[in-house]
Amino acid sequence: MREFVQQRGTSLALVAVVMSVASTAQSSISYTFAFGDLHSLMGLSLSRLADISYFIRMIFVAAMVILWLLGKKHTLMAVVVIANAYNTLALLIHTGLLTSVLAGLSARTVGDILLDVVVMGIANILIFSVWYWVIDPPGVEEEKPSNEPWVFLFPQRSGALPGFESWVPRSPDYLFIAFTTSFAFSPTDTLPLTRTAKMLMLLQASISVVTLTGVAGSAINILAGTAAGK
Repeated sequence: MREFVQQRGTSLALVAVVMSVASTAQSSISYTFAFGDLHSLMGLSLSRLADISYFIRMIFVAAMVILWLLGKKHTLMAVVVIANAYNTLALLIHTGLLTSVLAGLSARTVGDILLDVVVMGIANILIFSVWYWVIDPPGVEEEKPSNEPWVFLFPQRSGALPGFESWVPRSPDYLFIAFTTSFAFSPTDTLPLTRTAKMLMLLQASISVVTLTGVAGSAINILAGTAAGK
């Protein structure tokens, strides 16, 4: 079993799992706007669009699982990039939808939007952790040439450290970068080296600022005002 997994790529299996969780999180956000309490605040029907998005996500997840089982690493890598681009676009759309309903929020709907903010925060971290994982050698393929320039400078890469001679970043390392970027923490000594990495981190931080300070802050103010009025 271990050999079976290694032949097909442990990292590719992990990235498929991460993207499946991110897709599930985004589907729950789509549900609240298409069928939940936030539906009435939109002023338009999103049910058909939500159904299509569910179908697309299921196709992506099924394709990744099948390609991984068949050992089609390069094709799977292409599907990972396309699926994550779709998830990123959906994340931007969800950010716009959350912002658009702020004016109509009430004590009844504020709970739903706070839950969506939490779910979106999880999706934001997972989606961008995949991007960082994809663009930084050796990436999820683990077959890129060793002379390819790094995208992130980890402390273990900056010099010869005892016990870290053969160290390469893995999924938890990129998850850490995505987490610290999402909450505007300084990711210790890990620095982006390329413009692509910097722009991705800027986009992730911008989404986080809008959802956490803008949307979540407004929702909490509504709850505080409701509690004070009682």
